[in-house]
Amino acid sequence: MRVPQWFVLAWVIFFSALGIVGAVFAYGFVRDRAAELDSVLELPDPPQVSRPSSGGATPTATAYPATGDETPISTVPATPSSGGDEPGASSTPAVDEPAQAQPAAYAPWDDPRRVSVLLLGIDQRAGEQGTFATDTIILFSLDPVGNTAAILSIPRDLWVEYPGLGRAGRINSANIVGDEISYPGGGGPAYAVRTVEKELGLKIQFYVLINFEVFTTLIDAIGPIEVCPPEPIHDDHYPDGSYGYITIHFDAGCQELDAERLLQYARTRHQDSDIGRAARQQEVILAVRKKVLSAGGVTSLLPQAAALWESVQHNIRTNLTFEEMVRLALRAEQIPSENIRQGQISFGEVYESTTEDGEQVLIPIASDIRLLIEDLFRPPDSLSVTEP
Repeated sequence: MRVPQWFVLAWVIFFSALGIVGAVFAYGFVRDRAAELDSVLELPDPPQVSRPSSGGATPTATAYPATGDETPISTVPATPSSGGDEPGASSTPAVDEPAQAQPAAYAPWDDPRRVSVLLLGIDQRAGEQGTFATDTIILFSLDPVGNTAAILSIPRDLWVEYPGLGRAGRINSANIVGDEISYPGGGGPAYAVRTVEKELGLKIQFYVLINFEVFTTLIDAIGPIEVCPPEPIHDDHYPDGSYGYITIHFDAGCQELDAERLLQYARTRHQDSDIGRAARQQEVILAVRKKVLSAGGVTSLLPQAAALWESVQHNIRTNLTFEEMVRLALRAEQIPSENIRQGQISFGEVYESTTEDGEQVLIPIASDIRLLIEDLFRPPDSLSVTEP
């Protein structure tokens, strides 16, 4: 008797599924048994079942997304999107779902090409939902060959053309616009990247969008951070998180701050300006790096990295995987402090203006911004070529 082909196919699928399920349960049993015995046992990663994809092979860390604004973007409002399978999506998808974050032996980032990450900080208060303007915009760029890095702060009031839309606005609203139009490859953060790329003439591969909770959780894990304000800071109009205000004060001189106080130090701006705040934020970033290095580097944090990631991942939107974050951090800590260049787009690269609606904005001076970028991205002095 001839067996129908559909019958054979059904049994093949059944036994394949049974094998996968069995592997998953076997892994879980062995790991739980090892925990009960309180023994050290090296286990492989749990078996993974890949999701169907119509986009071909899964991209790796070196498969940088290609972006462009030659085709106008539809302006029909849509539900904010953090990524997905929209037509024309970037080759590096957004990662908003739980990651398989497990402590492991990671190798530092080894791609020789320059890699840049856009950090976006939003003012999301307790209980708030939706999409938000980015009050903090900082570009990190790493040159593995030259062993240099650059940190560039971008003012939130910079007046820019929104790519593909034929209209302009503040750069800090690009995140909102991107979610409104469901921009392919990551929604708001991906569109913020495209906007910054167009304005600065740079290629940016990755983005990380965080809120205040992520900041305080990370600092709590690392410990108090030392900062050194050159003069006293007094702000009697600091937002308290409930649409009210409190008074904060910092004496001049070096001092260690816990997570809450460090956030206040990085956010306050009423005594000076957004320019002063940007300088403090860069000071905080480098102070955190110094603290991590003094404690043994990124490797010393790996035992708690998985738990830390689990506690903050729902407050992060990024197209970096957990492993890519660790590998980039390992590479970044190898760069000498003297090879880390700092800059910010300020009154040397912009001028103040007022829109037709009476909004105070900063108009970019393209040529001066280009000079600033070239200075930040120049090769190390040892590789510089001088005229005879």
